[in-house]
Amino acid sequence: MNPQRDFISESLHALAQPITALRATVELGLRRPPEPQALRQTLEDCLLLVDRLMRELALFREIASLDEQPPLASCDAKALLESCVEEMAPVAQASDIALHLTTEDAHIECHEKTLQRAIFLLLDELIAAAPVSREISLSLRRHEEGYRLDLHPAVPHGLRQKLCQKLLHFAGGFAIGSTSGGISVLFRDGSYQHLPATCLTDTQFLTTH
Repeated sequence: MNPQRDFISESLHALAQPITALRATVELGLRRPPEPQALRQTLEDCLLLVDRLMRELALFREIASLDEQPPLASCDAKALLESCVEEMAPVAQASDIALHLTTEDAHIECHEKTLQRAIFLLLDELIAAAPVSREISLSLRRHEEGYRLDLHPAVPHGLRQKLCQKLLHFAGGFAIGSTSGGISVLFRDGSYQHLPATCLTDTQFLTTH
């Protein structure tokens, strides 16, 4: 199996769908009588398909640009998650969706900006896909291998799911699981300070008596 080839094949297939739909919409509009209302409807349908195509192209470009592992460092995960939820709360409320966050004080090993980008994309996708009066929950708890981030419900399959998972991996998530109930990511504990390679004692002060 070639993961890169499989990804390119799946991405091109996803991009072909709105292009095919756009062509079919234009052809159907040309066959209809030139009535102003019908023409307007055709143009509106085309605009929606173009918008979808542009979103898919932007995602494809963003995924393709992730070719290097960013440096990982200790990050205040609680503060990061609280900031993301607070920023996305008005968007969720407009769709009558409640965001719930359960977290403990935690410092994880990650790339903060990449993780923040992944959380925003996950929440944005879930808010857009969830029916009215649904809940979206995030939880961060201690795990034997570090910390476990859980997000429910599941992310819909597609390019956005692939982007979110890849972003989570680049952000420092070393184990990512996607199920029908949601997504879980493991991060290493970032609270430990790495000692420098050199000895802490300066040898010039060592004397023998």
